[in-house]
Amino acid sequence: MKPIFIENFFPEEILKVTYSYLVMKTAATKEFTYEPSSNTIASYYADSLCETLLDMSTPVVEQNVNKKLYPTYSFARIYDKGSHLPIHVDRGSCEYTVAICIGSQPSDVPYSIHIGKQNKNSTYHYIDQENEEVKLEIEHTFSMSTNNALIFQGLENLHWREKCIHDHFITVFLHYVDKEGEFTAHKYDGRELLGISDRK
Repeated sequence: MKPIFIENFFPEEILKVTYSYLVMKTAATKEFTYEPSSNTIASYYADSLCETLLDMSTPVVEQNVNKKLYPTYSFARIYDKGSHLPIHVDRGSCEYTVAICIGSQPSDVPYSIHIGKQNKNSTYHYIDQENEEVKLEIEHTFSMSTNNALIFQGLENLHWREKCIHDHFITVFLHYVDKEGEFTAHKYDGRELLGISDRK
């Protein structure tokens, strides 16, 4: 499946509430996970609001990928200056991933997602999760701005982001698996139901 780029994924009011909520939660609490591999300021697995967005967005994603889907889990990540996303592929619960930019500061500067493959003859390189340089061929680059969404198969495709220049850049990830595919055991990411923050 080729990646699908969608502008204005969420209704404006839902977008505003989600952005304000995640900014406030990060500023007011210490309930987030710091990711040393990406140096991001904060991340949230299965936040209640994001899990609601995951569930409500299922029909929209199904229509775009032409599959019946099980939601697996949501994940919110807040990048800041100097943080990045190392080269990687996703785990089994991420057969279909939707990455949505919720908001950023500055708001008028996009932040790109790259999708590609290894190519030992390439002059371009970036680092993986072990901080090793990998030579890559970029197949797709998507400049992500507020309310842009990208649907792609992160399980099959290497993807990454270079260093962030924003004060903050908030992305919510919604993950799904095909109801008739090989990853159905990953429904709800092994949890009894959506909204549970601990998985088996």
